[in-house]
Amino acid sequence: MGKLVLKDFKAVVTRNRGLFKDYAKLVPNAARHFLERAKDLPNSMGIEVSIYEPPTNPNQLEGIFYVGILVNSEIVNLPDGMEYKHILQHYAVIKGKITEIGNLYSRIDQWIVEQGYKRDTAEHCIIEVYYL
Repeated sequence: MGKLVLKDFKAVVTRNRGLFKDYAKLVPNAARHFLERAKDLPNSMGIEVSIYEPPTNPNQLEGIFYVGILVNSEIVNLPDGMEYKHILQHYAVIKGKITEIGNLYSRIDQWIVEQGYKRDTAEHCIIEVYYL
C-alpha cells in the first residue's frame, strides 16, 4: 500500500492560484500551458509534477499550486514566470493511475493514520508526480 520515504524533488514550475474546488480543472489547464512553454528546458527528466500548498485553516477557499517538470539539477536562467524548486522531505507515498486519484488519496490518508503518522501539511507540500 503506502510507504514512508525521503524524497528529493528538483523541479522547474510556474506558480498558480485558484479555488480548491476548481483544482480538477485548473491544474491540468495550467500544466498544459506550462508544457507548451517548457519544451526546450535543459536538464528536464520529462516527468510532470504538481505541488500543492495545503490549506492553513478549514475556512480557506483559495490556494497556491505549482505545475512543472522534474529536472536533474538547478537551472539558473529560466523563462519569465518560471522558478526552480528544491524540496527534500519525508513523504508518505502511494502509486496508482490518475483515474484513481480520489481513491489513492483516501488510501494514503488511511495508511498514514494506521501507521501512527501525522500529516504535517502546515510545513510540507503535497506533491503528485505523473509517470507515463
